[in-house]
Amino acid sequence: MSYFFTSYSSVVRHREALGGFGFDVPAMLSAPMALPEGTPFFLDEDMRPREPMTSYFFYLARHVEAESLRDYAYDLMGLEDFLARVLDPPTDLLSALEEDLVAFRRWRTQLAPVPVGPATWRRNRAAINGFYDWAVGSGLLQQRPYLRRRNGRDALSWGTAADLDVRHLSRAQWVMLHRVGLGGDLPDGSVDRGFRRANRLRSMSAAELAVTTGMRLREFSCLLDMEVPGPSRGGTAVPVALQAIAKFGFPRVVMVQQMVLRSLELYRRTERAAVVARCGPVLWRRRADLFVVDDVDGRGMRLSGRLHGRRRSFAVAAMPASLRRIAVVEGVHGLEPLGLFLGRGGRMLSASRWQQVFDDAAVRAREVAAEWGAVVMPRRVRIHDLRHTFAVFMLRLLTEQVVEDERRRRESGGSGAWLMEHVARAPLMILQRLLGHRDPRSTMTYLRYLEDVSAVVARAVEEWTDADRSFADYAAQLGGRGEGGG
Repeated sequence: MSYFFTSYSSVVRHREALGGFGFDVPAMLSAPMALPEGTPFFLDEDMRPREPMTSYFFYLARHVEAESLRDYAYDLMGLEDFLARVLDPPTDLLSALEEDLVAFRRWRTQLAPVPVGPATWRRNRAAINGFYDWAVGSGLLQQRPYLRRRNGRDALSWGTAADLDVRHLSRAQWVMLHRVGLGGDLPDGSVDRGFRRANRLRSMSAAELAVTTGMRLREFSCLLDMEVPGPSRGGTAVPVALQAIAKFGFPRVVMVQQMVLRSLELYRRTERAAVVARCGPVLWRRRADLFVVDDVDGRGMRLSGRLHGRRRSFAVAAMPASLRRIAVVEGVHGLEPLGLFLGRGGRMLSASRWQQVFDDAAVRAREVAAEWGAVVMPRRVRIHDLRHTFAVFMLRLLTEQVVEDERRRRESGGSGAWLMEHVARAPLMILQRLLGHRDPRSTMTYLRYLEDVSAVVARAVEEWTDADRSFADYAAQLGGRGEGGG
């Protein structure tokens, strides 16, 4: 992206180029207030105005001095570069989600070679807030990617972990989102004949995978089919290794429960199989741009084939999202995609498309819940809320386990080794590993909203549990519910 900051001399110097873009150069020169000094111009590779940045700064130039315009321009260019070059999969300003912007804040304030301080970040945040407020007011977005709290703070406020907005679903809200919003049922369990049921099993099984493992959107959406095995009779949870598609490439292992594997298997045998059967001709026409695999090593988890005319071999865990999106194998239907969750043409769904699926489901769940007088649904459900839900309820289960171990230790007379065992099995440390947090302060976020650790964590999940049923028991029950649930 090219850019320059206007002045009378720059307008004269770029007279021909600006005229080619359709700008009225004489009017610019004769009416200086129409083009304030220091207004940024952004140009794409074809030397055309790059949107929406150019229009936003045309608007901003009417209210902000040239020096501040320059600072805000560099701030937003930094964000745009981060979204396009650092994130995997890449995104843009209008498609970015809250988690993408929080990742940018963490990078700027902690992980960059030279992290910025509070004052600089406050300016960065002001630039980002201003852009998204303008985008909403201009009709480019329906709402900002992140919500502003009543105290004026939001997910971009200074402080990496303490300011993260933890929003988890109650059991009743999850059922409404899963069975009604994504699945198309009615609250009484009957089928809504007016619901368009295409891809319901894909959406429901993906949501189950996220809420029971804590996977981020970029992690579960880029899984290959071979990475998640099928269910086994009487089997236990199976490990799935995340590396290249994990946030910042920080490796971890998630455990996928058998009931989720059964849901995924139902999706595989129905909706996914139908997509694979249809997309062969489309993928064949694109084969020059694809990673065409001809050797699948399931035991060693390696894929070998041709990529851009060269023979290549990759460890599956080390494959970045961009490579996973183009990985195909020759099968009975021609070229078949290797991705687990597939959309039109056999492609993996983009982050914005997944969020659209959940936005539509949340709207439906909220409207049906209001009509039936059921649970009150949140105004918006982010996919990342499923990760928060997993974190809160897993923290409760781990805390209960430690409390039970302490009770048994006391009953048996105890030993001096308890302290070391407690440190080794501390719930927050386990949760940090399960979530893949590099910074323990991120895990501590889930306690910031609890006045008393054990008591309030328990209160947070009261709606999920009867006296004798835990979140894990409820999740297991989902696996035995016919279509979409098991």
